[in-house]
Amino acid sequence: MYDGAPDVIPVLLALLALACVSSTVLAARMRARALRARAETEAARRAAADAEERRFNILEAVADGIYIVDEELVLTHVNEEAERLLGGTADALIGQRLDRIVDPLASELVPDITLARRDGAIVEQTYVFPAAERWVEIRIKPAAAETLVHLRDVTARTRADTRLRESEQRLQLVTQNVDAVLWTAGRDARFSAVAGGALDDLGLDAQELLDEPCERLLARSFLDQAFAGNAVRTETALGERWLRHHVEPLRDLRRGDVQGAVGVSIDITELKRAEQRLFDSAHHDRLTGLPNRLALEQTLADAIAGANRNERRFAVLFVDLDRFKTINDTLGHDVGDEVLRRIADRLKEAVRTGDVVARPGGDEFIILLPRIAGTADIDIVAQRLVRLVGQAVDVAGTELFLGASVGVAIYPDHGRDARTLVSHADAAMYRAKRAGGNVHAYFEESMKREASERLALETDLRHALDRSEFHVLYQPIVDVGSARVTGCEALVRWCHPTRGLVMPDSFIPLAEETGTIIELDRWVLSQACEMAAAMRAHAPDFHISVNASTRDLREKDLPDAIAAVLGECGLDPSALTIEVTEHVVLDGTVVPVVERIAALGVQVAIDDFGVGNSCLSYLKRLPITALKIDRSFISNLAEDKQDQAIVRSIVAVANALELRITAEGLETDAQVAFIASLGCEQGQGYRFAVPLPREQLEAMLSAQAPALPA
Repeated sequence: MYDGAPDVIPVLLALLALACVSSTVLAARMRARALRARAETEAARRAAADAEERRFNILEAVADGIYIVDEELVLTHVNEEAERLLGGTADALIGQRLDRIVDPLASELVPDITLARRDGAIVEQTYVFPAAERWVEIRIKPAAAETLVHLRDVTARTRADTRLRESEQRLQLVTQNVDAVLWTAGRDARFSAVAGGALDDLGLDAQELLDEPCERLLARSFLDQAFAGNAVRTETALGERWLRHHVEPLRDLRRGDVQGAVGVSIDITELKRAEQRLFDSAHHDRLTGLPNRLALEQTLADAIAGANRNERRFAVLFVDLDRFKTINDTLGHDVGDEVLRRIADRLKEAVRTGDVVARPGGDEFIILLPRIAGTADIDIVAQRLVRLVGQAVDVAGTELFLGASVGVAIYPDHGRDARTLVSHADAAMYRAKRAGGNVHAYFEESMKREASERLALETDLRHALDRSEFHVLYQPIVDVGSARVTGCEALVRWCHPTRGLVMPDSFIPLAEETGTIIELDRWVLSQACEMAAAMRAHAPDFHISVNASTRDLREKDLPDAIAAVLGECGLDPSALTIEVTEHVVLDGTVVPVVERIAALGVQVAIDDFGVGNSCLSYLKRLPITALKIDRSFISNLAEDKQDQAIVRSIVAVANALELRITAEGLETDAQVAFIASLGCEQGQGYRFAVPLPREQLEAMLSAQAPALPA
């Protein structure tokens, strides 16, 4: 035992106690470190889980399809859009190798994923599914341990782009081919865009027009209206072409203020030309090219307005062609039309510069002399046109001669409106015609009464049939040798309630002119055939002759009307003779009608033979069965050797062609004896009887009935 041992023990005890304390502290520290480590591990785990969850949420939030494969190409993640594109659920897809999923967006991408991993590059491409009309953009992004495949369904966008391109193509096609110019302009009135198929026709270039002033197409004032917020529609000329413009304000879509103008300029040149042709057609006579009645009315209105402003006079000349009707009826409408064209040219040659020649219709022309110092100016023009019209017109080798009757009315002396002036010039023309034609006459107040009377007569004529004012007289046709009645000619008379008896010479030309002659002809035909059917009870061989006017012979239904009347009356067709004037049979337009009448069995006679344009070849070619010698050759027959020679020739021709011949206008025994000596068997005239009412004719036939053959 050492000295001082008792002092060591406490020390040792103290050290032992200290060691125990230290061991406890160390254990506590170690426990603390372990707790911290566990806490850090849990925090890391939670952080990793949070990161994974955030990653999962991010992938799910993405609208595009995304899936991830690891180094073994095993799917580790598939978002909802990828499920739709791959056609499977995440539970079914995750954990599978990509090359075992049969789909273009899965197994077929393995080579591209492998390439991306090897090169470390992103692969981008678009997959097209034609059958489903679907497009998918694919983006493969490789990483160290996994690869992300990004799928974007761009079908809707692609279709929209396609529609947009197609729309742009159609728009481009339209803008390039539409017959217009499409353009926009800024507030500076310069073009900012130009296109359109009409550019070439207008001689314009789209590129050259850019930034050019709008005046190249239309006036600045029209764009100013658009800048003020107004739509503009207008038409302007561009050289020899015409454009129709539709201009609208071009507004800013957000602010609404006008930024410029947008316009469509349509080429309407052909439309304008068509309108001009329609205008010309409506205002010009198609046959002669002269202004027609419509254009004349406007010209006269302008002349009156100008004369009032300047206090001057002008003249209206009414020109009617003499003998034109005979040429037209004899040689046909084709020749007549050519004559009118030639006369129109001569009238234009006769007038002065600034004078107007118009053709309101028919064979009538109206000439306006807007500048006259006095009647001497009118006389010079009128005499010149009468002289030119009177010169021979050669048509198809035939010389034709016409005349001109000219009536003159002066403004304001003879009228202050167009209608009155033309009416008074017309009245003066009739005075010139009654004077023999080929002259001109000035309007006089007395002519108003004449024109008024003529108009009143025309009005009465139109109502005469309805009022039963016409009646038929019958002039007997007799056998020259026995003086027995064998037939008669129907002659119409007008018993006017105030005018008394109006003779045919007064109203037949007016009826021809107005067209009422057709209705009148048909009425006379019906009356005559009904009478003839009754007379044949006394004289079985009785025949009736009825005159047919030129106007009626041009009606294609005349043969049908004759056949209907014959059927209604029970009259044998051979008992009816239709008399036509000599010049009518030369009119080619009536020949077919005459032939159809003859085909019915009706006799056809040429009336007034010898005074017209005789053409003996027609006697052979046409179905003529009889001739009537005109009374002008009969009146002096006993003394005039020339008339005797003419009548002798006519009878010889008729006998040679076996035509029945009748002499008209017989008034003396000497005339009757002469024609009888020539072998002319039938006669008609006051020597035998005047035109008789039906009752007197019937009495005459009854008196001679026993002597007539049964």
